[in-house]
Amino acid sequence: MTTPTSPRDEQPRPEGFGFRTGVRSEAVAIGFAVFVLALGTVLLAIGAVILADAGRWGYVLALVVLELLFIAGFGAMVHMARQRHRPHGTPPPA
Repeated sequence: MTTPTSPRDEQPRPEGFGFRTGVRSEAVAIGFAVFVLALGTVLLAIGAVILADAGRWGYVLALVVLELLFIAGFGAMVHMARQRHRPHGTPPPA
């Protein structure tokens, strides 16, 4: 029987990496960062070629700046991913 004054039982939270935790491993996070950078670069390159052909050099410059932001975001994502590794000697959770 639960009374209003008794503390709630804490639900067990899964630990580690995987589908149940919602936390991805370092390799998966870096793979996603590479995918985002590659996709963004390809789309921006296609846009730059189309705009350069039309003579819209201001827009091409804006795309170059946007690409620099993609690269900065890639660096931030890789930095966060490298902090996800499991310390050596720690076994994976069961």
